[in-house]
Amino acid sequence: MNTAEREARLLEIGSRVVGTSPADETEIVFAEGRSLLTRFSRNAIHQNVGTEDVWACVRVVAGKRVGVATAGSLAPEALNGARDEALAMARASDPVDDWPGLPPPRPAENIAAYDEATAESTADQRADVAGQIIRAAKARKAEAAGAVDIEESTLAVVSSRGVAVAHSHTRAQAHTVMTCGDGSGYAEGLSTHLAEVNARAIGRRAAAKAVAGRNPKPIEPGRYDVVLEPVAVGEWLEMLSYIAFSGKNFEEGRSPLSGKLGEKITGEEVTIFDSAVSPRTIPMRFDFEGMPKERLTLIARGVAKAVATGHYRARRLGKRRSSGSALPASTSYECLPLHLCMKGGTSSAEQLVRGMKRGLLITRFHYTNILDPLKTALTGMTRDGTFLVENGEVVGPVRNLRYTENVLEAFGRIDGLSRRLTRVRGPMVVPALRVREVQFTGTTEF
Repeated sequence: MNTAEREARLLEIGSRVVGTSPADETEIVFAEGRSLLTRFSRNAIHQNVGTEDVWACVRVVAGKRVGVATAGSLAPEALNGARDEALAMARASDPVDDWPGLPPPRPAENIAAYDEATAESTADQRADVAGQIIRAAKARKAEAAGAVDIEESTLAVVSSRGVAVAHSHTRAQAHTVMTCGDGSGYAEGLSTHLAEVNARAIGRRAAAKAVAGRNPKPIEPGRYDVVLEPVAVGEWLEMLSYIAFSGKNFEEGRSPLSGKLGEKITGEEVTIFDSAVSPRTIPMRFDFEGMPKERLTLIARGVAKAVATGHYRARRLGKRRSSGSALPASTSYECLPLHLCMKGGTSSAEQLVRGMKRGLLITRFHYTNILDPLKTALTGMTRDGTFLVENGEVVGPVRNLRYTENVLEAFGRIDGLSRRLTRVRGPMVVPALRVREVQFTGTTEF
């Protein structure tokens, strides 16, 4: 079945469920797809697995009472059962006095995000990607572990207000952690097209870090200037999405942006926006209410500009329409930006390093946790490539450190951004950053 047929089938099923619903308003969201995964470790493939999944979320309204239920099948009895369960939950719930109704349809831009060659790729092709990474490890006498993952999925939304949209996309990604003695290195790549995932470059980058990371030296905790590579930047940006950019958190006073729109909250170098329609990310036409995705500027030159909203939250905040950021009605997060991008600067990554008198080059973070959301305080570990820089030169590897840092404050201490932007898992599109005086509060033995 091709994508057009699959999308048409989901819209037909959704129309049938909605059309026979006894509720005042009904919405159904479908997500159907498959994931094909090849795992490798110790320089050998050890697992090939594939899964096919379907999920449906039904939201119904009785008066101003809202109920939500989910199903894991497209069978009529499963979908009708979820609809009836949602209706029963709605009738037993307290009314939402300011319920604005489900959103009416709005046209969504047609975005190319599906690659048939990627969707039809074979286990042999995934093995070839893994093999290129493994060969890069063997060439440097290192060991590679990681995975190659192919996903294809279709999202469809149908409602009694007339929304009826469907969109398909593919995603190909590969990542690896390489070890060489007591050194380790990490690299990744992702795209809508498997052919664009440069396995050789991923392997060489991780291997070079693993080899260079042997015999790491201890270093005292304290404040260090750092160059954060894109994967590390993406980790902080993803945490900010949950902490700062949700319209729900904003209205409830649980966001550091609450009451601060129009105010400077970080450095002028920082511009962050959500852009699901950009071909540089993994594009998405509409959100989980079927509302079109549009570019949304969240922070512009350090000034807080907006937060992400779905239909209900937009009306609560006095907006005419949502930002196209609604999540499935079954999740408590409600609305989030899912395709964050950060504007770059004018430097190369090498120039960022050369501009440090003494500091650290950080590949990525690990086990990042939120300590204080209002202060955007995070803690976590450096991992898989942490190096000391002196007088603009990388002088050697150091043992991993624990950081404890207020991210928005740290973004106020940026003094360099790379010109090149990199797509990292999320998906996000980010530069490398040089940040002054990041706080490290603990050491490790590795």
